Amino acid sequence: MKALVLTKASHFEIQDCPVPLIGAQDVLVQVRACGICGSDVHGMDGSTGRRQPPIIMGHEAAGVIADRDSGVTGWSIGERVMFDSTVYCGQCHFCRKGQINLCDNRRVLGVSCNEYRRDGAFAEFVAVPQHILYRLPEGVSFEQGAMTEALSIAVHAVGRAGLTGGETAVVVGAGMIGLLVIQVLRAQVCRRIIAVDVDTERLKMAGGFGADAVLNPETANVVQQCMQMTEGRG
Repeated sequence: MKALVLTKASHFEIQDCPVPLIGAQDVLVQVRACGICGSDVHGMDGSTGRRQPPIIMGHEAAGVIADRDSGVTGWSIGERVMFDSTVYCGQCHFCRKGQINLCDNRRVLGVSCNEYRRDGAFAEFVAVPQHILYRLPEGVSFEQGAMTEALSIAVHAVGRAGLTGGETAVVVGAGMIGLLVIQVLRAQVCRRIIAVDVDTERLKMAGGFGADAVLNPETANVVQQCMQMTEGRG
């Protein structure tokens, strides 16, 4: 298969690589779309130490099941799927409590650090365990499916905020997640949304995605402006 391989810091090569072997309870996904996470960017330039070359990065993806282990149940070849980026065991203390982010055997697709190496989805195929799969509904494109993980973070963040209606929300940082948070807030009952960023292009996008006001801390006193727009409540 063809894969985009990080061979050294900030340098990629398209290489012919073996199709991943599927282990017990695994499926082989033919990748149709894969996003670029901020962690991929920081991993690519070597600043995090979590993308040690050579590695196939990529963990925000969607595709079609191309093959499956004989022990896989409930999934068929040809199904459209997306998947979690975290490979968790499902058996340890934390997994049994539902805290899969703390899994003792946690692995992340497209990451190579001192503890482990797991190739990701910047390739024609990627192997993942069946328990991290999700079906891609009809009408949802592969590109939209690849955005599911990022969107879920925004939905989760807004849910944790406990909005009840009529509030003003300030979103600090209008990058990918921030822009998604703005859209989720707009779909909720938020009365006013203020976006804060130092990048004027991002602020323009924030306005286009539903922010009622945009503030650049390099040219405005953000705290003072937010207080004025909220009748002193903040």
